[in-house]
Amino acid sequence: MIRQMKQKKEIRKSKNSDDITEHHAKALLERFPYSIKDFNFKEVPTLHVTQEFFKDPFKTIDDLYRKGYEKFGIVKLLLPNELKVPEKKFFNELEMKLKGKRVETRVQTLNSQQAGEIFGSNTTGFTLQEYIRYANKFECSHKLQGQREVSNQIRQNEIEFWSIVDFPHRYDEVEVEYAADLLATKYATGFQEGQLGNLSSINKNCNSIFQVLQQKNEMSGISVPWLYLGMKYANFCWHKEDLNLNSLNYMHAGAPKTWYAIPPNHSEKFLQYFNKKYENQRIQNPRLLYDLVCQISPVELNQQQIQILRTEQHPGELIITLGATYHAGFSHGFNCSEAVNVAPTQWLDEFDRASTEYRMDGNLKKISFPLEWLLTKVVLMADQVQFTQSSWIKLLEKFKIIIHSEIANRNTILALYEQVKTVEFTNQLEKYDRNVCKICSNYMFYSYIFCGKCLKKGCIAHQSVCACSNPKISLYIRYNSEELQTMLTTLESKANSTTGL
Repeated sequence: MIRQMKQKKEIRKSKNSDDITEHHAKALLERFPYSIKDFNFKEVPTLHVTQEFFKDPFKTIDDLYRKGYEKFGIVKLLLPNELKVPEKKFFNELEMKLKGKRVETRVQTLNSQQAGEIFGSNTTGFTLQEYIRYANKFECSHKLQGQREVSNQIRQNEIEFWSIVDFPHRYDEVEVEYAADLLATKYATGFQEGQLGNLSSINKNCNSIFQVLQQKNEMSGISVPWLYLGMKYANFCWHKEDLNLNSLNYMHAGAPKTWYAIPPNHSEKFLQYFNKKYENQRIQNPRLLYDLVCQISPVELNQQQIQILRTEQHPGELIITLGATYHAGFSHGFNCSEAVNVAPTQWLDEFDRASTEYRMDGNLKKISFPLEWLLTKVVLMADQVQFTQSSWIKLLEKFKIIIHSEIANRNTILALYEQVKTVEFTNQLEKYDRNVCKICSNYMFYSYIFCGKCLKKGCIAHQSVCACSNPKISLYIRYNSEELQTMLTTLESKANSTTGL
């Protein structure tokens, strides 16, 4: 198998090609440094839902917020058994969908994951059957590198996984491959034709802000699902969702996953500890956190008084993350999952928190899309989308703040410079990513200022984009003030006329 690795791996002596992780004789006589007691974390809140959930999923999400579940940051939903597709049937149909396609993988070495090394990549990839054989071969040949403590295999895996991650030099190298972030529209969705709960259509429901997105500009990996193929010890490192969006992760079939989550009120403490722990590494790679390559054991985080929640996800179960929730986890064998981000109106304040965090971190992570663009689409499609009255009110409150700030910043520019030339966009519908601020790298959707002398442009919130002694400033705007006010009036009308919750 051809692998394009960042660094060439050392070939271990006497390695049997049929034994991927041959054991260390001494290690078998020793206890693992961790025991089952170290992983007795509080369980993630778990709820049973009926098929009614998929008829109005955002009503359930609203209920979770209303009942205070956002303080946990993660919830597991147990779906009716009749919704789960039998494993053999599922993988037979998935193989038909993926026929002729190869999936690339991330090459993960457990022994170096705490060090934060960039993953290798297998660009040759696998067919589905090849990956299944690879995953099963690994699982059958993998030998436990320490004394067995418990009969529960999931718990024993947990002890070994984190022992190897945290004490890498005590154990033989363990290498796995993870087929992650497979765009469903490019590869396949795991959902069957007509299957209730298809994540590809979940964002078209009432109270989803993403219902305004059309096929041509849907956001890959955010409003469009990803497919994931995992194997034993394939893992995802600590991260939050883009812009603190909510996420839904459904397991179709296969072996379970263990999840860990940090409630939102501990996210800042986690960030501080991460930056301190990887202070030297961040000098070489300031984007280390956003590269999703650092695995820190929940035991270590718990010792830092960072709260940890834990759960196991099995086929037919749905994990929901809410807001600023760091989460991580690993698989216990070959499996298939699918995930997508969702944007209920409760998320609107999270956008501000996330963008502020990115800005404070030197804009190392770029905002995925401008909120102004998304809310403007809501206004322009107000008669085509569905929101409850309470959601229209939330949209109005946020939009009002944005519009008032935009108009105030424009007035400041007009007062600050002499003879400012105001220019309206030639095409109001041009894509939001056409204009990017040279100062903060954020998108400039509604407006920007441009200096005709040095040809620099930037957000109007900065008030200045250059050091020219007598800058020649032009103010470019997508919508004039009257048009912005009309949009605001449209939202006010919706908030006042819509009946019901």
